[in-house]
Amino acid sequence: MIVTLIGADQFSKDKRVEKFLTEALGNQVNDPMAKQILHATDTNIDSIADVVITSCESVSMFSPEQVIVVRNAEALKADDTKALAKWLSSGVDPKILFDFESLAASNELYKVFKKVATIEKFDEPKSYKMAEWIAQMVPSQFGKPIEPNACAYLAEAIGTDTKLVCEEVEKILLYKPDCAKITLDLVKIMVVPQRDIIAYEIQDPFGMQDVKAYTRKLNEMLNSGVNVVTIVSTLYNYALDLLKLQSLMAQGMSSKDAAAKMGKNEFLFCIKGKAPECARRWRKPILCRVLRRLADLDYEIKSGKCSTRIAQELALATLVVR
Repeated sequence: MIVTLIGADQFSKDKRVEKFLTEALGNQVNDPMAKQILHATDTNIDSIADVVITSCESVSMFSPEQVIVVRNAEALKADDTKALAKWLSSGVDPKILFDFESLAASNELYKVFKKVATIEKFDEPKSYKMAEWIAQMVPSQFGKPIEPNACAYLAEAIGTDTKLVCEEVEKILLYKPDCAKITLDLVKIMVVPQRDIIAYEIQDPFGMQDVKAYTRKLNEMLNSGVNVVTIVSTLYNYALDLLKLQSLMAQGMSSKDAAAKMGKNEFLFCIKGKAPECARRWRKPILCRVLRRLADLDYEIKSGKCSTRIAQELALATLVVR
């Protein structure tokens, strides 16, 4: 049984490794002598190929055969790749799983795998699908409901690293195991953004032209240390999305089809984000003027022409306050 996993969705690959070991070992799955987990990045091993071949061809006194898992297999040395390709092509039938983050179809090992192994692809969710992936994964894996805006926050804070997302959810549940559901407030307390978080929370009051909520959120974000350039970029991209949505709906396209054409998640963009309603609230000439002002403001902030906190806040506030 030879299985090859390819892709960056490490969470799903970890689950597949667990399944492989259970299928291969049955009642011995927890026996450390019945399996070897090797990492191709381990500098203490001179040759991964030698260890794999020796282990698979030896009979242990503790187990009838060894089950091997090779993690980080994309780091295999050229000599190991050649040795493994030759060995696997010789008609052997070991119980082995290779875990690659990426493997080109032109690679010698890939060509061998196509003949002798089961190849399974595990691509990371697209960034715009990540919140949807979290919404499906958390209840099934952790038995807890999660708020849609908490999913959106996690997706923006962490990105598409599925394993890290799950580790953060585990951390949240260790902190508050008796919570009825995972809320946005709980996620904000426990999850430190791993990248510059897009200031998506300001999109809703901006799109709805809710002056009071927009200025309050703007002040809150600036007081919290959110980079003003990030806010400008977020508003620019969102305004551009609203303009595109206006144009597509003007052509008679439904909001659902328009969201799909724009590569947006319908629930987050149209239903939760109320983008169709926001697009109808903005007159096209005003929206175009706002886009031009945001582009100018980005230049002014970066060039130092609009460098003070009060000037930046006033400039952003006037986009909605008229």
